Amino acid sequence: MNYNYLFLIFGFLVVLGIFLLKIWIGLFLRFKWGQTPKSYGPERHLVLKAGTPTMGGVIFVVLTFIASFFINVKSGNAMETLILWWLPLGGAAVGFVDDFIKLSKRSSEGLTSRAKLFGQIIVVLPWAWIASREIDLFFSQYLPAIPSGLAFIFLAFFALGLYNALNITDGLDGLAAGASAISLVILLLISNIDSCIISVIIGLACSLSFLWYNSHPAKVFMGDVGAHFIAGLLMGNVALSGRILLIFPVSFIFGIEIVSVILQVISFRCFGKRIFKMSPLHHHFELCGWPEGHIVVRFWLVHLVGASLLMALLARQVI
Repeated sequence: MNYNYLFLIFGFLVVLGIFLLKIWIGLFLRFKWGQTPKSYGPERHLVLKAGTPTMGGVIFVVLTFIASFFINVKSGNAMETLILWWLPLGGAAVGFVDDFIKLSKRSSEGLTSRAKLFGQIIVVLPWAWIASREIDLFFSQYLPAIPSGLAFIFLAFFALGLYNALNITDGLDGLAAGASAISLVILLLISNIDSCIISVIIGLACSLSFLWYNSHPAKVFMGDVGAHFIAGLLMGNVALSGRILLIFPVSFIFGIEIVSVILQVISFRCFGKRIFKMSPLHHHFELCGWPEGHIVVRFWLVHLVGASLLMALLARQVI
């Protein structure tokens, strides 16, 4: 693999992504399209984030197809390509439908929770079935491969979880995009599969070009289409690596965010009490008075440190 050429393409995609996002933002402003914040979120979002252009994740898909003209995104065999790109593109399709409904209704509610989950399941189950039969998944190099039936359950569960966890994390300017970039760098450092390296380079270009406009104060949001695309790309790389436990460092902060939501719901329904002022966790700190920029950078640092520690434990076969 020609790494000099890959670096060149990476730089080109970042610059192209910034240019395309500028056009995308201008299009939304011209037609007065924009985000409608959820009424049950922090009150400041109703004022500060209303009307902000959204669905920036569409550009992620565009960049991926443009990249395919310059680098062979199908550098592996057909099955590798399917396992790697099925989740990001299929998830992006589900997210696009959800975002489009919100946009057309000028509402914060798109697909119902059940409909969105059904769409995610339609994407995930065939992928998990194929991946569990084509890839040998391991908990450890000292243990035998996970049986395909059990691998199917793990892959489906983690894929669905990551779709929703990354989507939940995308609630503050730059939070999800920056954390995703950290996860992608981790994957880039450990990957030895050409098709994975190429996909991570594309994902990094998408995340960093998006951060150009999504850093506080955000001029565009990625929407469900972007969150699903990045989550699918991360999960596809984890699966193709054969190391199922890699999901924990890669999704460290995303896991914390979705667990905070689960704990909040269980606590309120079972005991009538809230653990946090608001979930997911980043909203709790907002209501505690932390500035948005501080929360984002600190969550990035927590993700970086937590992922690094888990990677060290994985390397030593502790987990």
